[in-house]
Amino acid sequence: MGNEDGITLVELMFAGTIAVGIVAAGFAVVTSFERSNATTSQTGETQQNVRNAMEMMSRDIRQAGFGVISAVGNCPTAIVPQDNAVAGPDSGPDRISLVVPLGNSVGTATRPPWVLQGAIGPGFNTFTLASTQAVTDMTSEWGGGSLVGATVSIAGSATTTVTAAGGSSISVAPVQAPIAFGVNAPVYLLQCITYQIIPPPDANGLCDGRSPCLVRGVGTGGRDCDTPNSRCLSIADEIEDIQFAYACDGCNLAFNGGVPDGIIDDQAGSVAGFDQLDFVSNNSWTLGQMTPDKISLVQISIVGRERFADQGLGEGIATGRTVQAQALQVSDHNHAAGLFVAGDFAGLNPPYASTRKRMFTRTIEVRNPGR
Repeated sequence: MGNEDGITLVELMFAGTIAVGIVAAGFAVVTSFERSNATTSQTGETQQNVRNAMEMMSRDIRQAGFGVISAVGNCPTAIVPQDNAVAGPDSGPDRISLVVPLGNSVGTATRPPWVLQGAIGPGFNTFTLASTQAVTDMTSEWGGGSLVGATVSIAGSATTTVTAAGGSSISVAPVQAPIAFGVNAPVYLLQCITYQIIPPPDANGLCDGRSPCLVRGVGTGGRDCDTPNSRCLSIADEIEDIQFAYACDGCNLAFNGGVPDGIIDDQAGSVAGFDQLDFVSNNSWTLGQMTPDKISLVQISIVGRERFADQGLGEGIATGRTVQAQALQVSDHNHAAGLFVAGDFAGLNPPYASTRKRMFTRTIEVRNPGR
């Protein structure tokens, strides 16, 4: 018999070990890729949630007012700041209520905006819209069988209350001369809406199982959305904090005698002029010169969280992983002091430090706060 080539047991075991190593390395690469992809997807979703929330709030704050000079619904003024704490530091999210146009007041892709059929004034107590359907649509948007009691604004500069409506005509509380408007002047239906965060356990289901969430709409028990049957809708998931700070013109008697002059008050007395220290938070906005109609700038800070805790690249490090060594400081709210009053945030697990955050800040110039 001649020489025969073969594989020894040692060589076979060595080859098997190499094959197992290659498979394990490949599995590790695939696992790492999947986890990296999941993390990237979560991060992108969180950033998009925060951006969506910021865009909607910015739009409403920018256009808040529309000439309102009296209460609209639950809003006594065009902007109603609602700090978490009148005397800081905050221990939870702020709220804000705003007078804004409702529904088709700003037009849609299928229906034109509501406009005057003809000129009115100087002074008026009735006006006619361009069509009978416009009044029907307005009544539908108002959410009731009648427009009586609704607040309307003509061209965003004169606000009054509806006393009767029929056909294409609307009667309103008298608007005094010399106020007048021309044909096709837009008519806005105004409503008081609130932005607030709904914490766990979300008893009324506003977050659709993804609390905390940011909601926008009309509460039934005052300005709160977290009351049964409130007309509030979730606009962004996993939003855990919103904070507002306000810069005003005419809040400080030391500047122009407290008369608004188009220049932001220097609250901090800085020689450098207007800066971050001139934004006011933790204030009741009901005393002395510091009233909501003086607000000129609103600074919004929004914090979103990923839905699930970051687990890293391995299956065994889901517990104890620290993504952020310290809690966020957002405006006058240190998250280390808590996120919601009465410990509501305790329902969000895993611990705060295990969840990535995204924070956006933007400053909005108020269009017409009511001056």
